Amino acid sequence: MKAIVFDFDGTIADTIPAITEGVNQAMVELGHPTHTEESVRGFINHGARVLIRSALPKAYRDDPAYVDRVFTTYDAAYGRTYLHTTQPYAGMDKLIADLHRTYLVGILSNKQDRLLERLAAQVLPAGSYDAVVGFETGKPAKPDPYLSRKIAAALGVDPADCIMVGDSDVDVATARNAGMAHIGVAWGYRSAAFLRDAGATRVAESVPELAALIAAVCGGCSD
Repeated sequence: MKAIVFDFDGTIADTIPAITEGVNQAMVELGHPTHTEESVRGFINHGARVLIRSALPKAYRDDPAYVDRVFTTYDAAYGRTYLHTTQPYAGMDKLIADLHRTYLVGILSNKQDRLLERLAAQVLPAGSYDAVVGFETGKPAKPDPYLSRKIAAALGVDPADCIMVGDSDVDVATARNAGMAHIGVAWGYRSAAFLRDAGATRVAESVPELAALIAAVCGGCSD
């Protein structure tokens, strides 16, 4: 293995509070009920448009034009709140910096690309990763392999030389679809049991356990 590719939301940092702020600003602006952080946690992982469709009352979800309108409102709102995520999960900044001494490191997310790069720079040490790839309007989101292939190309490696680290079933499927190895993390938005049911064969429940699993998968490989 030559590269470690990390999901962002629920893997590197807890972005639910800032996302919930943005969702609720959009809901209030358009006259819809607001949501708790717990309910927003259940909506995420498939991209911001799916998040917004899920957050709308059922009567509005099958109107694509209206979903687009609410998404535009949310996109502007989250553009005001996303930098309220200021810290990574404890130990993730050090782990990523340590891994970067040996491996290429990428960040891959269904978060809007224009936001992801600045957010990563805010919560991680400068120079601790090599590439950031987020969702592009009009392009497929994870688990489609489009974004995975894009980050592998940005890192200059084959997808088969990458480990995908993520907290969701979407990340399990993303790795499978791209031909990447996978390690799940259970401190994010899905449980270890959920990840294993989704097909994850390796799940870390702490940052030290993640470091050990990466070392085991990469045993004997070079940078």
